[in-house]
Amino acid sequence: MIYDVAIVGLGPAGIRFAQESLKFGLKTIAFEKSSVGGTCLNLGCIPTKTMLNCSEVFLCACKSFPSSIDKNSVSYESFCDKKDKIVSKLSSAVQKDLINKGLMIINSEAKIVVNNSGAQIIADNQVYEAEKIIIATGSKPLELKGLEFDSKNIISSDDLLSLKCLPESILIVGSGAIGVEWARILGSFGCAVSVVEKAPNLLPLMDKDISARVERIFKISKIKYYKSVSLESFENKKAILSDGTELSCDMVLCAAGRKKVFPEFENDFSLEIYDNCKTNVQNLFVIGDVSGEKMLAHAASYQAYALFENLYKAKEFKIPDIPSVIYGSPEIASIGINEQDISDDIESYKIYKLPISFLPKAWCDDSVDGFIKIITKNDKILGAHIVSKEASALIMQISIAMKANFGVDDLKEIIFPHPTYSEGIIEAILNG
Repeated sequence: MIYDVAIVGLGPAGIRFAQESLKFGLKTIAFEKSSVGGTCLNLGCIPTKTMLNCSEVFLCACKSFPSSIDKNSVSYESFCDKKDKIVSKLSSAVQKDLINKGLMIINSEAKIVVNNSGAQIIADNQVYEAEKIIIATGSKPLELKGLEFDSKNIISSDDLLSLKCLPESILIVGSGAIGVEWARILGSFGCAVSVVEKAPNLLPLMDKDISARVERIFKISKIKYYKSVSLESFENKKAILSDGTELSCDMVLCAAGRKKVFPEFENDFSLEIYDNCKTNVQNLFVIGDVSGEKMLAHAASYQAYALFENLYKAKEFKIPDIPSVIYGSPEIASIGINEQDISDDIESYKIYKLPISFLPKAWCDDSVDGFIKIITKNDKILGAHIVSKEASALIMQISIAMKANFGVDDLKEIIFPHPTYSEGIIEAILNG
């Protein structure tokens, strides 16, 4: 049997392409050697946010009833059980939905064979042919030389989700989204946390004001951090940094990035990937983390949609600005350009900025730490950076405005409800 579409990997990208294919009436098959949902659902976004919620509730309870809660009596394992149940429930629900819509799922590892006529898939010694093959196999934690994972002393974020009890102290290598989120989670549970970042700033890829605010948040949370240094060695619970600093910690979490994961290619075929998700094989395409774009679940999902529209509806392949969110209290969100990236015609830019403490709703919620920052050029919004409760919702409003090509004056004609965090967007403009 020849399928219209064969998808290797059912993470956010693979699932979205499968959904679009099924709606379009295409005969579709997918190969998933692990659990449906990919890293996001099983080892990333969903389990991490569940643990984050548990840590925030736990911290709130400790602050509200300091004399009534024995931190040592709280079972971290019970939080892990909750996380596992949520992940299992969601993964099963997604798989059931896809099957009910007509997707054939093969729970096996798929290999790619490339010949003169294109690519084919081999799984369980059976050959599968398809008009179009979509590789959506995602990524895995990046392993640094000299800091190889042993799942005990030097661990990945995957390993961390498997722990049933927490270490008393931990050193986190890397202050990207994964490192910052886990620093806040573990710190809330009472773990002594230190973060090592080789760049001059924490969250080095984000706007400079966000980097500075994260340093402040870490100080308040008693999370230690070391910038412009790297971890040279870790042995017998002693970490030595590149500047000679010695730290004592029970284990090291390496959160220095992620690495693309490709299916096995027979005959050592060399795959070339182009900007529009196409490759040097006519019927082979890549989406999601393996494509080289931002390694974010929502970016992967949209990329799958954009490729599908391009292949089957002849629409231009175009990816809009991608918002990113780092969860915790307060949330951190960003889209578009950073202030430090501005280099041309500086006078044509205007930056609007408002402290969250300006908003009555923030005082009602006892959550006044943060800011809203909007970068514009000739009245058009080019970027926004937010540290606030509900920042994930606020950045979505900015994202919609950017997509609609709304300018500052257009936003002035929109009524924002009061009291909300949303009104901070218009207040930033009116008071900027």
